[in-house]
Amino acid sequence: MKKFLVFSILSFAVSLGAQAQELLWSKFSGDTILIGDQVEWSAGINVPGGLTLWMDSIPNPIVPGVELLKPFTVDTVSVKKKVTGIELKAILTSFDSGSYYIPRHVLYFYKGEDLVDTIVLKEHNLEVTTFPIDTATYQMYDIKPQYRYPVTFYELLPWISGGALLLLIIWFIINFVKNRRENKTLFGKPIVKDPPHITALRSLEKIRGEKLWQNNKQKQYYTAITDTLRQYVEGRFHVQAMERTSNEILDSLSGEKIEPSGYEELKELFGTADLVKFAKYTASDEENERAIPAAVRFVNATFMQEMEQEVRAGSTGSTNNKEVKGNG
Repeated sequence: MKKFLVFSILSFAVSLGAQAQELLWSKFSGDTILIGDQVEWSAGINVPGGLTLWMDSIPNPIVPGVELLKPFTVDTVSVKKKVTGIELKAILTSFDSGSYYIPRHVLYFYKGEDLVDTIVLKEHNLEVTTFPIDTATYQMYDIKPQYRYPVTFYELLPWISGGALLLLIIWFIINFVKNRRENKTLFGKPIVKDPPHITALRSLEKIRGEKLWQNNKQKQYYTAITDTLRQYVEGRFHVQAMERTSNEILDSLSGEKIEPSGYEELKELFGTADLVKFAKYTASDEENERAIPAAVRFVNATFMQEMEQEVRAGSTGSTNNKEVKGNG
């Protein structure tokens, strides 16, 4: 009785194994292909519920001369009564003619980490053929020389565009340098600069609005005023003033036709500025207030003096012209 019970249990286990390893099919889509063609290796398997299907990795090439283009992929095609229908597909090819033996492939069924059963995809034979050559009529030809296609406009267009752009850049650079030397804009228009007295008066007005000395910035205040006057002197009298000392500037201006009062006022302003900038002198509020008006008076006086000289020169020229006409 005990032996019969053990036999029944073993029979039931064998029946489960048989159900697990049910191989529906294993086939090639063709047993003969041309060189470079592809063949599909497919198989259908029923897997009971609770089991997991594993497979060995397929080497590539499978055998010398047969390559694996696409390894096996698993696709579920049906689920019936706790049995899952699975389809496997792989793609093979060959680039050498001949007969090839594709060995069997083993699949494993696991329940958890325990191996339950195995099945085997059967071996196959694959014939790889090549194109037949009629040696009786076959004739060899020399290698043809390289054919040169005519150059199209679209092929030349990038080179033409690049050359035109390069010429345009060169033209801009040449014109920029030339016009910069001639005090013109890039397109040749003369650059109109404000006269020196306008530039100086505008700068002095800006300094007045900054209220530097009122904020305990006397050094910046006098530096800005004297730098403005230096630029004006260079523009008005054509004297190099930016890199000279105050005394050197005053010596250069001593030969110019400047009213004595204006010259003395400028000398006093430069003196106060030098003390503030270099001797840590603190100017009084009265000196600070007089600084900008003194600079403005110097600019206006010298500018008006220049205008009067031009007017007198024009009047003298007109008189001489009249005398010449009268003598004629």
